[in-house]
Amino acid sequence: MAKKVTFKTLNEDALIFKVFKSSDSGNATWEQLKNNLLADKNVYWDVRKDNYINAYFEGANLMCLHYCSKHKEMQAKIHEKYLVGGEGKQYKDLIKWLDGKNVSDELNKIKKNIQAEYSKRNGIDKEKWSESFIKSQYVLNNRSCCLDSEFAYKNDDYDIRIDIVKCVDGEIKFVEIKRLDDNRMLKIDDASPEVISQINDYKEFIHANKKDILEYYQKLWKIKNNLGLLPKSMICPTKVNEVPELYIFNRWEKPHIKRDNRKERIEKILKREKISFTINSEF
Repeated sequence: MAKKVTFKTLNEDALIFKVFKSSDSGNATWEQLKNNLLADKNVYWDVRKDNYINAYFEGANLMCLHYCSKHKEMQAKIHEKYLVGGEGKQYKDLIKWLDGKNVSDELNKIKKNIQAEYSKRNGIDKEKWSESFIKSQYVLNNRSCCLDSEFAYKNDDYDIRIDIVKCVDGEIKFVEIKRLDDNRMLKIDDASPEVISQINDYKEFIHANKKDILEYYQKLWKIKNNLGLLPKSMICPTKVNEVPELYIFNRWEKPHIKRDNRKERIEKILKREKISFTINSEF
C-alpha cells in the first residue's frame, strides 16, 4: 500500500535536501545538472510533501528529484517526450541519461522539446498560450513572493489542487489562475460557473486546515530557504489568508465586441458571488 501523504510527511531532515545542498555528492553529472538549472532564470523549484523536489520550465515539470536510499543516489525522473520529442510514454532517469553527454547541450535540446509541447513566448501568438505556460510566467514574474506552486492535497474529505501559493509580508495567500476564455469561467446563462464552486471549496479547505497549512508552509519555507531557493526578502510565514485570489489572464490581443461582453459578464458574476479577483493581460 502506498504511503499516505499528509502535511506531516514533509521532513526537514530528509536526505534529499542534504544531498541537494551538498556540492560534493560524488556524482559529477548530477552536480552539473543541478548547477546548470540553478543558474537558469527560467527554471523554478518546488518542494513536495513527500520529500521530492520538482524543477519547472515554461509550464513543464522538467524533472522530479528524489533520493534513492537503496542505491544512495539522486534520481531525476523526466518524461521521455522531453528527451527525444514526439509521443514518448515512459519516464527516464535524467541523471543516468545525461551521463557521458554534454549536460548543457542536452538540456538546451530538452528545453526546446518542452517549448514545442507548451506555448513558447517567442514566436508564438499570445492568444495560443497554454494555461501551464501562463502559470510559469506568473511564478517567474513574481519570484519575490511565490513560495509554492501546484499545491495538492487529497484525503477522504478533500481533493484540492491550487495553482500558486504566495507569501507576502509573512502571510500565506492562495492563488488560482484561469484564462479569461476558459469554459469554466462562464455558462451560457448567468448562473454560477464552475470556478465559483472551485474557489468556495478552496475557502472551506483553507478554513478547516488553517493551522496545518501554516505549520506546513513554515517548514517548507525553512527547507527552500536553506537550499537557496527563495529570495532573501521573503520572510517565514506567520499567518494564513483564508480568502483565495482568482487571477484571470486575458490572452486576447484582438478586440471584439463578443470578447468585451464576455469579460463584462464574468466581472459581474464574480462581484455578485463576492470572489476576490484580478484580470490582467500582462504579468
